[in-house]
Amino acid sequence: MLSEPDDYRLTSTGTGLSLIKKSKAITNPKRHFHPWWEILYIYSGERTFFYANRTLHITEGTFLCIAPGILHRAVNPAGEVCGLYNVFFADDGNSLSQNDGRYSLVRPILESLNPCIPLTAENHRQVAVLFSQLGKELLSKNLGYGAVAWAKIIEILTLAARQKAQSPGKILLPDEATDPKTAAVLDYLNANYTCELTLEAVARRFNVSPAHLSRLFKKTTHFNFVEYVNSLRISKACRLLTSTQDSVLNIALACGFGSVTQFGRCFKELTGTSPLKYRKQ
Repeated sequence: MLSEPDDYRLTSTGTGLSLIKKSKAITNPKRHFHPWWEILYIYSGERTFFYANRTLHITEGTFLCIAPGILHRAVNPAGEVCGLYNVFFADDGNSLSQNDGRYSLVRPILESLNPCIPLTAENHRQVAVLFSQLGKELLSKNLGYGAVAWAKIIEILTLAARQKAQSPGKILLPDEATDPKTAAVLDYLNANYTCELTLEAVARRFNVSPAHLSRLFKKTTHFNFVEYVNSLRISKACRLLTSTQDSVLNIALACGFGSVTQFGRCFKELTGTSPLKYRKQ
């Protein structure tokens, strides 16, 4: 039987799925989001992770479900290492079609999941085995490997969903290291990012100096103020591009950008492509 390597990266499988395994993942310093669903499973070690607007510390046996257009990245402190499996519902950088029959089976499960689910010890063991089996199938490319791979994915998601039904698991909240003032600012920005925002105006609102807020914000989120606000705006733009037929100009204005030029530049920086190309993915 084919043995599973410690590390591999399968991003062109012919199945509509991409799978990455890292035995000693350290960090992914680039903030990003994408138009496809992603699931991340920590099978050993620990990781500090930024999701949407919160930093959380996750440990062995944690299952993350990341929806399209959600800003995220690993921000591991020095010395923090984990083993992980990473599945993208995309193949060779292309999202699954909304009409794909395989996708229609798993999408309701994905949408039902909490973003962060610490698995029970029993489910942790089962999910670790299933991910290993998934990897072996995709590596082997034996007859029917695509069907088997999707069966493994469905089983993994069902285990996580049924655990959620029994116990809500961990809700994403600021971790202990998150400064309360910064957490309040994050909540404010997430509610008002389409408005005109400056560091100075937000600092006045929360009765701190711009320099102090800037330091706290960077320490907590690993973003500077402008980066974070633009990331929220681009995240909304991604959702509008894929769910509406609005023009790029109207979407840029609705998301808080002053011009299409500024919007296009920020969009490409965060997604690696143009708004029109993103819409076609």
